[in-house]
Amino acid sequence: MLDKNNYVPLYVQLYRLLREEILNGEYKQGEFIPSETELMKTFATTRGTVRNAISLLVNDGLVQQVRGKGTLVLLRPLKYNITNFGGFTDYLNIRNEVGVSKVLDQSIVSLEGKSFYKLIRARGVKKGGTTTYLMIDTSILPVDIFPGLDQYDFEKESLYQVLREKYLIYPKRTEIALSPVSIDKQTREILQVHENEHALLKAEGSIFDQNNIEIEKVKIIYAPNIEFNIMTELN
Repeated sequence: MLDKNNYVPLYVQLYRLLREEILNGEYKQGEFIPSETELMKTFATTRGTVRNAISLLVNDGLVQQVRGKGTLVLLRPLKYNITNFGGFTDYLNIRNEVGVSKVLDQSIVSLEGKSFYKLIRARGVKKGGTTTYLMIDTSILPVDIFPGLDQYDFEKESLYQVLREKYLIYPKRTEIALSPVSIDKQTREILQVHENEHALLKAEGSIFDQNNIEIEKVKIIYAPNIEFNIMTELN
């Protein structure tokens, strides 16, 4: 229920409750959430509060208001298993989903006297003509291991597929640390993060090949609708 004594406005409380239910899968892609009247009765609140809460969900890209029908859920949360880290295109292929990449930066940079290929992409899923970006990832790869990597169009090609097929190098192991990161303007716009959100989850670390050689430094910032299933082996 909504807490009228809480300093958080009622419409924000309702928005957060509905958002959590959508992201938890209680209302799935293509389903309608309860009507305004039903929500008013359930939460003992006004129509204005309900409409303001739904407006925030619309801004998040989680729902769409359909005239004469109600409020339709647009986004089914993607459960991204951290054991599949680093193979986003491969992972979506397994799920029979269409992945989308938008290159934000593609350049050669110098780090500690060595040349690296820097690639920053927004990664997402296309459903029903709508693209929802789920993450922004930065890849830093050594030029001496991957000469000519800058000739490829990584809006159309999979980075890891190119590494495997063109360079015969196979990403095999990750060392990743998870931490919060503040949200800059570009990230907020691309990942459609609401202004009430102040931090996102960041994964940062290294990728190693079949010979245990570090082939990539990576940083990934995840949208709020990403879920992790972290799996470990205990010896």
